[in-house]
Amino acid sequence: TLPGLVNRRKEERALFEKSGGQGTPIDTETSPQDKVTWLEGYRDGDKNVIVARNGSEVIEILTLESHLKEDLIAVFQQYKNALNFHFAPNGKTIPSGDRIVVATKEKSILKVIAPPSLSRLLVLDTEGEDVKQLQERLNDLGYDAGEVDGIFGKKTDTAVKDFQADYFGVAEADGKVGPITWKKLWGDVNPTVPPPTTPAPGKNYLRLTKTGRKDRYGCYVLNLQYFKDGEFKDGIEVCSGQPNKQFFRIGRKSIAGSAEPLPEGKWYIHDLLWADGRDNYDGKIHTSGIGPVTIPLDYISPDKTRRSAIEIHIDWNRTTWPGTVGCIGVYTKADYKRLVNWLREIPEMRDLFVDWGLGTCPQP
Repeated sequence: TLPGLVNRRKEERALFEKSGGQGTPIDTETSPQDKVTWLEGYRDGDKNVIVARNGSEVIEILTLESHLKEDLIAVFQQYKNALNFHFAPNGKTIPSGDRIVVATKEKSILKVIAPPSLSRLLVLDTEGEDVKQLQERLNDLGYDAGEVDGIFGKKTDTAVKDFQADYFGVAEADGKVGPITWKKLWGDVNPTVPPPTTPAPGKNYLRLTKTGRKDRYGCYVLNLQYFKDGEFKDGIEVCSGQPNKQFFRIGRKSIAGSAEPLPEGKWYIHDLLWADGRDNYDGKIHTSGIGPVTIPLDYISPDKTRRSAIEIHIDWNRTTWPGTVGCIGVYTKADYKRLVNWLREIPEMRDLFVDWGLGTCPQP
């Protein structure tokens, strides 16, 4: 039931707030990251490879696609018990095994269907309906523009500049919203169609896959895709897990309370649960993290998972607590409405296939 889900989420959030996001997982399990005592660096072509070790034992192997210092530091911060890092001697062979790809942060936004138009330049002290649209969109994308009141105040100005700095560079962050900034706000990337799978005519389902990109907070950008009669129809971008816990696992190797993304496998989609009435996105909320509506999920196969309290909800408190504790977090209300429309178009659609490319996800 929802109260159980909410209570579990409160426990997990309290745990990770108390420990700065690096707490001991629920059920007293030790995560692989917590076992790591030192890190070893290698070069593999134009990429950096980080081998996380406990003594001589290899715990995890990461491929870092970025050469930025901040991305390297972000990797180090995931291993709170690692006491040192050094580069492997020239000629030392990189240990074999599966690698976790650590990507750079995302610099593109999924296109919105029928975005609003802009007929003037928006600047500080501008007022109007288009300013409301700007404020709502900035808030949806995780830039705190404050109250959606149609007044381009200092908070909106700061949010615009932060957005421009992230996507165009600090030098271009002037706070003025013209056609270039407006177009970027409403997206420049089409939904990604997943690699071909076994044809499934007559099958209606959702599929979740991982991209190689990260959002501005450090969560991998995921593709949630809608298939009708076996054909791809629509898709939105979502996230899952805490930014510093972006490790993707199969069901039987998942860790309870780890705040990592939900494990690979087949999931059952339950009915929508509204906090304050059907289609009310602006009324009461379940919790600050869940927002006004949620869709509980149950793991079906293969094997079992120790993860619980997994849902699909809006990443409601994204500006202050980005990511989720393992649920699927939808970035915007507009995208969640698209998801709701998919489910209402085919009420009997109950299958979600989470495919991280680990080889255990069943086929539709």
